[in-house]
Amino acid sequence: MVGVSPPGVQGAGSIRALFFAYFAFVGIYSPYLSLWFDSRGLSIAQIAVLMSLPQLLRIIAPPFWGWLSDRGSHRAAFLRLSSGGALLIVLLFPLAEGPVALAALLVMLCFMTAAQMPIGEALALERTRGDAGQYGRIRLWGSIGFVCTVLAGGPLLDHFGMMSLPWLMAFALMLLVAVSFALPEQTSARATRAVESAATTLRDPATIAFFVSAFLMVFAHAALYSFFSLYLERLGYSRTAIGAIWGLGVLAEIALFSVQRSLFARFSPMALLAFSFAVCALRFALVGACDGALWVLLPCQLMHAVTFGLHHSASMALLHRWFGSARQGSAQATFTVVAYGLGGSSGGWFAGWLWQGFSPQAMFYGAALAALLGYVAVRASARLERRRRPELPVAA
Repeated sequence: MVGVSPPGVQGAGSIRALFFAYFAFVGIYSPYLSLWFDSRGLSIAQIAVLMSLPQLLRIIAPPFWGWLSDRGSHRAAFLRLSSGGALLIVLLFPLAEGPVALAALLVMLCFMTAAQMPIGEALALERTRGDAGQYGRIRLWGSIGFVCTVLAGGPLLDHFGMMSLPWLMAFALMLLVAVSFALPEQTSARATRAVESAATTLRDPATIAFFVSAFLMVFAHAALYSFFSLYLERLGYSRTAIGAIWGLGVLAEIALFSVQRSLFARFSPMALLAFSFAVCALRFALVGACDGALWVLLPCQLMHAVTFGLHHSASMALLHRWFGSARQGSAQATFTVVAYGLGGSSGGWFAGWLWQGFSPQAMFYGAALAALLGYVAVRASARLERRRRPELPVAA
């Protein structure tokens, strides 16, 4: 059963609750925030800048939280502080006037919420010892939280209007605060040598090529995260329909997380990573070409199981293999900075530029090209790692 901790993963329930609560917030925040900005009269260019800020903050904030995590700081206490601060900031959103004030609040909000995943992922990988099946059964609760709020958010916003979005975000953050107080406090002494050895691993060519691919994957997805909802609304889809389309992708992601053990037993993480990039290129090329046709969009959303779910699990498996448990705070912070910070912020800006300068279709074609370049980077990482460790299987 999904809700029962696998043997040897005691205490996983609190981590599942953390993933559920955090992604419940993301599910009401990420798909609908661009629509809220649009309802406030902001231009596409202004929305592109604002939607890039959450990713840009991931360059600064995760290293701070990851640094604390690897040095054995009080993880639960920092999660309580960050989620409580995020709740107070969201309550100020309805009072903000103009893009500058909104940008300031968004920067503070993103700094606070950046604590959740470096610490949460480090806890999950430590508990599961990198086992993909056990990790997937914990991580899928984040997807369940996301799909609950993304499906509920559309009808709620259709009924109450876009001005209700900050209050829905606040409600989700209240749940996150409650969960953070339920987490048991854990402290452990982390040696400085572990952090120094993480820096050594980061300089390895195979690891560098992997992080280049991670950058390109999130760069490609920035068109989806920042502008997909707005694109669908401009095509005439209701907010309820937009939420349902988003929800379909996350349901597919949940299914992948629940059965991925057999995939990782049969294929190497590097091979699965390469496959996710090939599917990503196909997905965004089809979205760009279909002109909003629902019969194409729905299969493309099902591909989210591979382009996010499989990519994420394969990435976590590689990070655990390369960095181990003791250095996961640093590894997760680096992954977040490179992929979501640099890749997400630059990808969001580039997607907005393509939309405004050319067309929404050009934005998705650009995403497909980034995914193809990411595939090349994964194959390079596989070759470089095989030279260092020839006993590893070839990434097919």
